[in-house]
Amino acid sequence: MSFGLRELANFLVPTSCAVCSRADFRLCPECRTEIQHQLFLPPLPDGHHHYVELPLIAQQLPVSSCGIYGRELARAMLAFKNKQRYFLAAVFAPYLAAAINSSCIPQPGTVATYIVAVPSSLKAVGKRGYSPVASMLEHGMARGLYPSELVIRPLLHYRARSVLAGAQKLKSGSARRGGQEHFIAERADAPGRPVILVDDVLTTGATLRHAAMACHKAGYSVTLGIVLALTKPPNHEPEQ
Repeated sequence: MSFGLRELANFLVPTSCAVCSRADFRLCPECRTEIQHQLFLPPLPDGHHHYVELPLIAQQLPVSSCGIYGRELARAMLAFKNKQRYFLAAVFAPYLAAAINSSCIPQPGTVATYIVAVPSSLKAVGKRGYSPVASMLEHGMARGLYPSELVIRPLLHYRARSVLAGAQKLKSGSARRGGQEHFIAERADAPGRPVILVDDVLTTGATLRHAAMACHKAGYSVTLGIVLALTKPPNHEPEQ
């Protein structure tokens, strides 16, 4: 945006940087640069790959992350999720799309792979007015960042009892890992339909585990998970 247009927009609707609160910018150049340094395009570096155990089916779900949760990236993600900074979906979307496209396993014939967002709770969607993960995927699809063999499909839903039990983020790590099933998936339209699960942050892996098991029970083959950022274990040395 040109200086004149930005000044006019700020006069009409005053704004500040979503990360550092600097006036007159939705995302100031310095914070945008830092976020770009903290998000990676494929090939993703070491330390950005993880495995979530699926003990009930004796398998592991490979998960790749565009970045490590912390500093400007963490503040931007919190602003996106909790402070109505919806425009950040467009900032994050290309990184998520690149990670998904590079990790997608080619399928025979015309079998499409479904990209499935881990859903937000009804309470969170009601508060924000949007689902952060679904918004990032929709931005990517609208900009033509996904090939035709990848189809975004909202087939995963919260179980009613999970809605009443409260948000996952408010629970302890042990409660998350030991919790009951949170999601239910629509029945697969073709046996073994490949699915890529997408979430914003990987912490304990419990959310992706619940989502993967729900898809597995519905007849899908979950090939991998992609997240925008993963958290380091508590004993990991802090980043400089």
